[in-house]
Amino acid sequence: MAACRPLPLLSLLLLLLLLDDVAAARDEVSARSYVDGPGPGHYYNTSKNDTGVVKAALTGTYTFNNESNDAFYFKASAIDAAKRQVVKGIRYILEVEVTRTVCRKMEKPIDLASCDFQPNGVLYQTFFCHFEVWSIPWMKQMKTTDFFCKP
Repeated sequence: MAACRPLPLLSLLLLLLLLDDVAAARDEVSARSYVDGPGPGHYYNTSKNDTGVVKAALTGTYTFNNESNDAFYFKASAIDAAKRQVVKGIRYILEVEVTRTVCRKMEKPIDLASCDFQPNGVLYQTFFCHFEVWSIPWMKQMKTTDFFCKP
């Protein structure tokens, strides 16, 4: 009977070693998946040609036009930098150049794509803008949450 007692103790030790190995493997997988890419809340660079970035730049530009007292519309002439953050939707952080067009604000409704830029001269003007635009794709909403521009 004494020979049977060490077997449960040996089984218990083997089980503890096995559980320790499983826990270590789980921690390694968790750490690896965390390091492989940004998760929710992290900013990361995104392509300036991404359709979401282009729509966000257009949204920011519309906000700029609604807030400006200029007689002419402006439209994006370049997207210099684009970042994205996943937070209850997608938050775009953009650096955009907006340039005055030949279309007057009194001409409504307007499609900025059909407006040419002002030729070089007295009326030519470009602003460098920082836009923060929040997109909620499942609700088909996009709005500018913050922006500032400088000549």
